[in-house]
Amino acid sequence: MKILLIATLFSLLVSACTPAPSALPTTAEIESAGMRAMHGRQYEAFQHLRNWAKQGNPQAQRELGLALSTRTDQYQEAIHWLEQAAKAGDAQAQFAIAEANYKSGLGLTQNFTLAWQWYERAASQHHPKASFMLARMAKYGEGTRQDLPTSVHWLQIASDQGNAQAMFLLSNAYAAGEGIQANSQKAREWLERSAEGDYPVAIQALALELGESVEKGKSQQTDAQISRHLIKEASDERLLRWNRYQ
Repeated sequence: MKILLIATLFSLLVSACTPAPSALPTTAEIESAGMRAMHGRQYEAFQHLRNWAKQGNPQAQRELGLALSTRTDQYQEAIHWLEQAAKAGDAQAQFAIAEANYKSGLGLTQNFTLAWQWYERAASQHHPKASFMLARMAKYGEGTRQDLPTSVHWLQIASDQGNAQAMFLLSNAYAAGEGIQANSQKAREWLERSAEGDYPVAIQALALELGESVEKGKSQQTDAQISRHLIKEASDERLLRWNRYQ
């Protein structure tokens, strides 16, 4: 009896000291595995992600889908896991599925209707790029009827969410009165905010605007200095982005 009791206690002690293989992973662990799977293509990282994904973890499903999307022979499985994560409410997965449908990516046939639906779901979770894409699609009638006010509506949302490119296009809309009542003050405000967000086209446009004001005598000479500085900044930013993607 004593031997049986000791054996039982020893078994319980060993079990308590052994980490559970199915323990829930932390966000950091999933992201780390995702990076290693995508860039290092480590077998162990893929295995961890698959195990967590099969347990129904949306973040792991998304990371696994994104990692698999870099391999042309794994597109079908990539779509499967991204869709699982997207249906579970993961905004990044929803955006990835929308992008695949919009751009005919991951072996999918271009489908603007599905792209719109997934972009909209991601945008409802404050995804700036998804909101920007809805603005673009509404402007050109892709997946929805062409409607400039709707386009401006989504530009406003994307701008409020911090998308500098959306801010620039919103500035243009206010300047031209396209889809919204013309308002030169708001046009200038959004142009400045876009430039502050380091959007090169906005930086250059603001520089030219300041330069023209100086030439027409509507602005102070200090604005000419600011204009020259902005033009250089725009050039430097363009060069930086170009080198980044080489």
